[in-house]
Amino acid sequence: MKLFLLVGNPNVGKSTLFNRLTRGFEHTGNWPGKTVECKHGTCFAGKEKLAVFDLPGSYSLTPFSEEEQVVAEALANSKFDVVVQVVDACCLERNLFLTLELLQLSRRLVVAINKSDLAERRGIRIDESVLARRFGVPFVKISARKGEGIDSLLSQIKASARTRPARRPAFDACMGKAKGLECMVRAPARKKGVPAAWLASKLVENGPYAQELIEGGRGEKRMLAKAAKLRAQLEKEESCSINAVFSRRKFAFISRAVKKAVRSRPACCGSSGAADSLLLNPLIGIPLFLAILWLAFQLSFTLSGPISDAIAQQISGLGQHLASFLLSAGAPAWFASLVENGLVAGVGSVLVFIPIIVLLFAFLQALEESGYMARVAVLLDGMARKAGFSGKAFLPLILGFGCSVPAIMATRVLDRKEDRLATMIAIPFMSCSARLPVYVLFTGIFFAQDQGLVMLLLYLLGAAAAVATVFLLRRFAFKGESPELLIELPDYHFPYWRTVLSSALQRTYSFVAKAGTIILAASVLVWFLGSFPYGVEYGSRESFAGMLGSMVAPLFAPLGFGTWQASISLAFGFMAKEIVIGSMAAAYGAGEGGLAASVGAAFTPLSAFSFMAFTLLYVPCVAALAAIKKECGSWRLTAAAALYYLSVAYLASFVIFQAGTALGF
Repeated sequence: MKLFLLVGNPNVGKSTLFNRLTRGFEHTGNWPGKTVECKHGTCFAGKEKLAVFDLPGSYSLTPFSEEEQVVAEALANSKFDVVVQVVDACCLERNLFLTLELLQLSRRLVVAINKSDLAERRGIRIDESVLARRFGVPFVKISARKGEGIDSLLSQIKASARTRPARRPAFDACMGKAKGLECMVRAPARKKGVPAAWLASKLVENGPYAQELIEGGRGEKRMLAKAAKLRAQLEKEESCSINAVFSRRKFAFISRAVKKAVRSRPACCGSSGAADSLLLNPLIGIPLFLAILWLAFQLSFTLSGPISDAIAQQISGLGQHLASFLLSAGAPAWFASLVENGLVAGVGSVLVFIPIIVLLFAFLQALEESGYMARVAVLLDGMARKAGFSGKAFLPLILGFGCSVPAIMATRVLDRKEDRLATMIAIPFMSCSARLPVYVLFTGIFFAQDQGLVMLLLYLLGAAAAVATVFLLRRFAFKGESPELLIELPDYHFPYWRTVLSSALQRTYSFVAKAGTIILAASVLVWFLGSFPYGVEYGSRESFAGMLGSMVAPLFAPLGFGTWQASISLAFGFMAKEIVIGSMAAAYGAGEGGLAASVGAAFTPLSAFSFMAFTLLYVPCVAALAAIKKECGSWRLTAAAALYYLSVAYLASFVIFQAGTALGF
């Protein structure tokens, strides 16, 4: 089966083309040794089946980010038949910079000119045959959103896979001065499977990935010295850095080609400029962004609420029916309890997340597809950089008010690994909706007159802890300056529903398949602790869970709630924050309706606020930890994050209770 790679700059419609080709049937996995995701699937060109890999968006093959390094490694080392570069017809000159770099690899290349219908409406006429002659590779006009030109593109891919690789264009950034270096690097280039001309050019350009390819090899010092000499010569000739030298020469070649191939006529300007003048104004843009997020948040929870409740009800009923059936069939009581309270409850805790995850990711993808999120990143970047993180980090942080799981997964929108790690660790401090039952119960009992104010203070406390966490992690743990935000503002357009739905479903499937197994194992462990020794009431003081609660209760005494009932409810809250109140009711031997009296007798207003603060800040649910593990790929980092949450929660509650006691509250 023939394999082709999809490459291109960000925001050129590459993902839309991928979804059009694969019809939404795709698989997602991390690139070997990286946390960067790459999608792959299959498509048909007539009766022939083709495999396609969608690589991350990249501006260059000189890698500055982890995503660009993945692209460079894939093109240099992977076994593929054709490279398909997707370019934006409305930004052709800038996109063709990557085309020259791709041609340096002497690979079979097909260039898909996407958004050609939009270019036509703007009066831009592109003669693809002229570009094909200039660059020596085929150019095909397409519209991925409308499906126009897809058949022609697939036919060209099949044809290119059967022909000899294209020769390089009449372009050499080194102006023939690197021929000697090219001969020197021929042996390591052959060993690594890359063209010698490309390796020589990248060494002159001082590319770190090229230096890795010759590292430790024979003659490494001579090659680096030769490259340095050529670099200094070129910089002296043009009185600028080597990157500027290469960029000038490449863009000069591209400009001549585009001048011959593109004809433009005046066309009516779009509304993007007028809209941006409003949306990029902080006084208008920030409130509007918060309103849009609030609307997306409200719609997600409003629409998913009945579905999630129905799923939870069906799961609960299924567990009871299965337990009754097993008991009537003569199965041991412990096995029936395992099925009901362990396996079925564990599966249910996964399934209940599905509606909210699908809707939140659908809204997120729709905002991204529309071109709006690029404006938000520009709008918020200035404020975020003062706190030490990227402006794009605001979106996942705000999504954390709804649910930590999709918020953690949404950190994929961040470009740098350091920003992703710092943000995903900070997100659990944002007060998710699962904590609301705890707030409602305790504020209703102890702060009835100031219920709204106390809840607002809790939300602000969580947000402050999240921002402080990002700041500290970026300053001391995940060091490195966040790059200046250089982002292309795409045109506004209606989201393509197939891309939105495919992205939401794919990410949901990824969560259920990977995080679900961890949640199920944790459910069985919680069931075991609450059910044994054999014969005790589930979750009682005599159970292992109750014994554990009694053991750790003294640790919570300085925080104001040193009872085994409070301790065990927090322990069960590790499974899901929604069950803190239910487990507390079981521990006190009261139904949730009669819990108020027991809580009112066991807590004071100060200890109640301390308990709510601890619930807000301590270890998130197992689903959130599973999401962190999945995104960062490290059990060690996940365990360190869990310990950090416990430490922050303990310290904050300790200060609240002890300071409040000293002040006479």
